[in-house]
Order: sequence, then C-alpha cells, then structure tokens
Amino acid sequence: MHQVTAEYAKNNFNEVIELASTEPGGVVITQEDKKMVLISQEELDAWIETASLLQDPELLTDVTEAKEQYQKGDVLTMEQIFG
Repeated sequence: MHQVTAEYAKNNFNEVIELASTEPGGVVITQEDKKMVLISQEELDAWIETASLLQDPELLTDVTEAKEQYQKGDVLTMEQIFG
C-alpha cells in the first residue's frame, strides 16, 4: 500500500489516482493525524462482498470444515475430480 501526504495527493492527483487503481489496498493519504484510503471501485466492491460473505454463519462453518479436512489430508486430487 502506497502512502502520500494530502498535499502531494493534491499536487499529483492524476498520479495518485493511477496508483489507487493499480496498488493493492489503494493509497493512504495522510494529513496531520488523519489517514484516508483511496481505492478503486472494484476494490471497494470486493471489500463489500467479502464483508457480506463474512456475515453468513453457514458459509463460515463450511470454510472452517473445509480447512479442517484439508489439514487432515482429506482431499481429492485433480484426477479424482476431473477424471
């Protein structure tokens, strides 16, 4: 994640926008003791979708069970799945 001052962001807006669209996690813009994050719409949508999924208790249970099965070695090979 790239970090710039608010003054730098103001003076180099196009560069900061480009960084926000390519830098994972966006760009942190700092001003005094405040920090803001500029991210792309796609990144925001992904965060919203993830937050929504994390509120589904059934999904979280499924993920936990899948992790436990994987750690035990209870997995299928690609050959078993696709023949």
